[in-house]
Amino acid sequence: MTNITNYIVNVSEPVDPIEAKKIRTQAARYSVVAGELYRRGFSTPLLKCIDQQQADYVLREIHEGICGSHSGARTLTAKVLRAGYYWPTLKTDCAEYVKKCKQCQQHGNLIHASTEQLHAVNAPWPFALWGIDILGPFPLTKGQCKFLVVAVDYFTKWIEAEPLATITSANIQKFVWKNIITRFGIPYAIISDNGLQFTDKKFNNFLENLGIQHQFTSVEHPQSNGQAEAANKVVLTELKKRLGMAKGAWAEELPKVLWAYRCTPQSCTKETPFRLAYGTDAMIPVEVGEPSFRRTHFHEESNDGAIRAELDVVEELR
Repeated sequence: MTNITNYIVNVSEPVDPIEAKKIRTQAARYSVVAGELYRRGFSTPLLKCIDQQQADYVLREIHEGICGSHSGARTLTAKVLRAGYYWPTLKTDCAEYVKKCKQCQQHGNLIHASTEQLHAVNAPWPFALWGIDILGPFPLTKGQCKFLVVAVDYFTKWIEAEPLATITSANIQKFVWKNIITRFGIPYAIISDNGLQFTDKKFNNFLENLGIQHQFTSVEHPQSNGQAEAANKVVLTELKKRLGMAKGAWAEELPKVLWAYRCTPQSCTKETPFRLAYGTDAMIPVEVGEPSFRRTHFHEESNDGAIRAELDVVEELR
């Protein structure tokens, strides 16, 4: 990286003609902005080039920091690039870091089932179709909470979750009103299992009055609500990786797990739930600790124009 910077800034080439030609070829994809070296990327316009010490911090923060999701090597690489960083051994370093992560090795998936053809459930627009399910009981935590209600949007893969002390229909109705309807609007349908809290007459009257269809899964066949089951697995796995033996603190760790998931690109959409919901990527802690391009070059006076440009292409991104 130093040779490329010297060539761009000082037009300084190595003595060896072969090395000089190599540097000239590589430098075509780099730029120096305000004294910092950036690489022109395919996924992001400019990627900040960082050294090994900075790379170690970026990997540690993205993988296991406040917004870390202990993701696999491929997803970790995508998150680093999405955050706007680059170094020559990025892909290899991500793979090695995941291999050495104790929590990832201890709580990683061991898939024994044979592969099957996936059956897609189509959602017409964001937040139109939600899957909802109950997790627990967990160890008692603050407020005597031992259950977790989880809802996931089929389009954006956005997850909402809240700890509950009891899984009554009144609590489920309150969750749907507060976490889904008042935040994302009235959905077309909600999919759930046949639990008593979901089949309750008052809860179904509440949905019917709002024009929301309530679709039930087949008995003893959770695959009918596969998106909610997948969300459950994500939440459980991330809680295990974060908590270790301190299992009573699961409610305190839940917001971090949700934030990490919402800022992680999903394999099916190739985008983060946050970006599909709000049209832009969230500012994550690593971009503050190791200032990214958009944080370093933020100018309030040009912010209005940038927002309008983003709004023009938000439908295409969705």
